[in-house]
Amino acid sequence: MGFLDLIKGAVKGKPHAERKAECPKCKSPVMLGMERCEKCGTHLESMFRIECPKCKTANGLNAAKCSKCGYSLSDNKEAPAPTGVSYRCPICAYSADYYMLSCPSCGTRFV
Repeated sequence: MGFLDLIKGAVKGKPHAERKAECPKCKSPVMLGMERCEKCGTHLESMFRIECPKCKTANGLNAAKCSKCGYSLSDNKEAPAPTGVSYRCPICAYSADYYMLSCPSCGTRFV
């Protein structure tokens, strides 16, 4: 989650990372900001979806248009995409932002 997403969430309500969901594999409760399920270790990237502003259907992140109503999702200009560089932790594969000095998931220090 980038800085712009955090600001956008603060203005509109709960940030995306603080929303609760269910792990698709073990059904335990997870937060959408987590990269892996704490119970079974499943990657949760598949849970991230774009909600259609017209019909509220969840679509994949790379979807050009809504699978239900056909609304063009590529024309949606609500917030600019974050442009920062991110790194992947060599121990747990957490996707960390460029300014982080250590992994928030496992504590590994980045050099």
